[in-house]
Amino acid sequence: MTFYCDSTDVGARLSMNSAERTAASSKLTRAIRRASIDIDQEFRDYGRDVPSRETAETTLDGALGAGATVVDLTSGGAFGVPGNGNIDGDSFAWTGKAGNQLTGVTGISADHADGVAVQQGEMAHILREVCADLSAAYYIEDEGLFEFRLDSTEGANRSGLIMRDRGNLNLKRLAHLGSVD
Repeated sequence: MTFYCDSTDVGARLSMNSAERTAASSKLTRAIRRASIDIDQEFRDYGRDVPSRETAETTLDGALGAGATVVDLTSGGAFGVPGNGNIDGDSFAWTGKAGNQLTGVTGISADHADGVAVQQGEMAHILREVCADLSAAYYIEDEGLFEFRLDSTEGANRSGLIMRDRGNLNLKRLAHLGSVD
């Protein structure tokens, strides 16, 4: 099974340091697995292919300028043809591949530095954020860490519920639209 985020992403939502993430590793993995299943199911509910079949990740092999028509990858073996993807959230498409190069590229709208993450699946960067929100919410629920504070100006503060609601809302939008365009 493909997971859409990792313990570093979820740990950042929970303000965990490396040692805390390591100590909570199995619990974080369970929360990430649950969020990934929910993401796949939401796409199926809308009659769409699960996005986990459309993702691959590597890094740029050299800097890239806006408008580039070829993208050099560190390792392009897992990238399909044709495809859509993103570089640091900058969505683009390609029509061919030669070794570790994506060719026939369109849509690069900004310059990108060497070593920056390149992901197949135009929604990969968004799904990572959605997965981290949902996983953090599940972790909080499982740990019983809900903190309810009543304040006359702020009402009830429910951090886990807020993350879950935000993740579910964004997930429903993605699954319904099927694209970030």
